[in-house]
Amino acid sequence: MVVRLFFALFVYSISILEINATSTITFLHGENTEVSLKDAVHPRALEYIPKFEYLTSTVFHVAKSDFHFYLLCVNSKEYYFWFEDSPLHVEIDLSEAEINSSNVLVISKSNWLSGNIASNNSTLVKLNEVDLLYNNALDSLLNLASTDAQYRSTMDFNTIVWDSRSAKRLYNLAVEEFSYQIDERLFHFSPEYHLYWQFMYSLYYQYYHTNSFKGQTKSEIKSTILTDFSYPESKVLMFYHFFNNGLTFNELKENHELFKSELTLRQQKMAEALLQRQVVKEMSGTPKIDFLFGIDIDGAMEGYFARDSSEKKNVLVFWSIWDSKMKTEFNLLVDLKRDYEEHYSFIHICIDAYETPERTKSLIYQNKVGGFHLLPEQANAFRKSNLRRDLKIRDFPFYVITDNSGKVIETEHIPLEVSKRLTNKIKEVSTKK
Repeated sequence: MVVRLFFALFVYSISILEINATSTITFLHGENTEVSLKDAVHPRALEYIPKFEYLTSTVFHVAKSDFHFYLLCVNSKEYYFWFEDSPLHVEIDLSEAEINSSNVLVISKSNWLSGNIASNNSTLVKLNEVDLLYNNALDSLLNLASTDAQYRSTMDFNTIVWDSRSAKRLYNLAVEEFSYQIDERLFHFSPEYHLYWQFMYSLYYQYYHTNSFKGQTKSEIKSTILTDFSYPESKVLMFYHFFNNGLTFNELKENHELFKSELTLRQQKMAEALLQRQVVKEMSGTPKIDFLFGIDIDGAMEGYFARDSSEKKNVLVFWSIWDSKMKTEFNLLVDLKRDYEEHYSFIHICIDAYETPERTKSLIYQNKVGGFHLLPEQANAFRKSNLRRDLKIRDFPFYVITDNSGKVIETEHIPLEVSKRLTNKIKEVSTKK
């Protein structure tokens, strides 16, 4: 009800799921079957809301599109779903494992990526070929990075992290070996094409040219991406940079206003869907925020651990009020906190909060950064800290995983925006007895 009420009031209230609906899709299924329909390329950005839900059927309305290609999830199993644009009503019986007819295809994601399709639709066949090309290319690059020392730096907790030299080598190899010319129409609909170029974005900007955007305005960043990459990849990566899941509603809204005239119709729909989803996420529920007090960091933390009677482990988040990427980082932490709230307490330590304590608190409340917060009151609190010296804390954010007594188990200095190493470490530590 909150979502529907918000959609009625939201200034960007464009119902992507219902405007100009030309087709009704009815999925027939058994009881206790969960069916969801998502955009195949941006499943996290756009999930279609069922028009009707019954015990043995779920009904969706979809708007007119150049090409109807979706990610269909049935009890968490993923399929790709395609149908011709001509029928006003499509009925799919999900009792059949897979469907392949002249105007409908339901195929498991694994079979799609194995090339096991038999369709008379030339566009669909070509899309599958494109997906296979980019899936194989990405697999090849990741395999090189995990087996050949010259293409990677380290491999920690199932996450590859490159230094600038190995990133440059791998990026240049990809440009030389895996450059394909594809039908411009298809790049909108190929999931593997987008995954491949998101990987290339990470290699280029987060490992190879790490300071590419330093000091640049949003317009200058856009120009840099358009210069560094050819069309249509530049269009894809510009959208990826300015409309990602880690941004707040205000950031997404600002980007939308700035770049909406540059977006394709499909990207425009994705941006609006992200805006709607993010504002609902920010409106729903306010996390509990507690502040810890103490003149110095070590003393405050010792007091916290002494008072804590729970068996939970802890994640200490060292951060700086002047680090612009922390808004995105805090947003990405939300899912991590939710997934591991039974096992971890999160304690955020702002190393320079003494400079602007009210601004620090305002940022915490605005971004709904739930958990405990330590705001040191002296300028030398962090510099004198034993934690800083012993753990060699220089980059921010800096994460420290401890047991319930404060004993350090793991540390991590790579942001969530760049790598999943922190997530992998938290998961691994939580499974250890």
